[in-house]
Amino acid sequence: MKNITWFESMLSLKLGGGVRCMTTMGMLFFSCMSPAALGNTGSTYDLNINIDGTIVANGSCQFNNGGSLTVDFGEVRLKAGTSNSVTMEGSYRKPIASDFKCSGDSAGLLQMQLSSTGGSYKTYNGVQILDTDKGIVGVELLVNGAPQNMGSWFTIDQDNPPALEAELVQTSTTNSNNVVSGDTFTASGTLTMAFN
Repeated sequence: MKNITWFESMLSLKLGGGVRCMTTMGMLFFSCMSPAALGNTGSTYDLNINIDGTIVANGSCQFNNGGSLTVDFGEVRLKAGTSNSVTMEGSYRKPIASDFKCSGDSAGLLQMQLSSTGGSYKTYNGVQILDTDKGIVGVELLVNGAPQNMGSWFTIDQDNPPALEAELVQTSTTNSNNVVSGDTFTASGTLTMAFN
């Protein structure tokens, strides 16, 4: 039996394009690796994922006083002037009972709005107010003592509810509707509370 001697020597070749090849002579082992392949861990694939669901809002708030509320200013004194003019005497401010309670998931932006039932407003000192059917006086909304535009949302804190008041303000000195003693005036609006 003859002894076979294996010759092992390493030969390193640099080929064009940065490919490094090595061969082992004797066993005829040959391998090549590109530098880019050394850092590449494999092919990349993208997968688009669509997620959909339903938002469930189960919070609700209710006014404690039920469906309707009457704010009665009592007797309002108008003093007659010259040429069919009148001047309101005194001040007339009444609270609006707006106590409410919330239940369920009531986190979020809680807001209120007092809007005209008829949809029209009158401007008094730059603020939108409810006009009355007689036109001499209007009803201004006060939130914590400050005038608030009718028909505009304002943010409230359910843990510290606002004090709402209605105040009569004189919008005209002309008695164009010929208001006489004993006449009544009316205005109506809707107080809405919502998570906006």
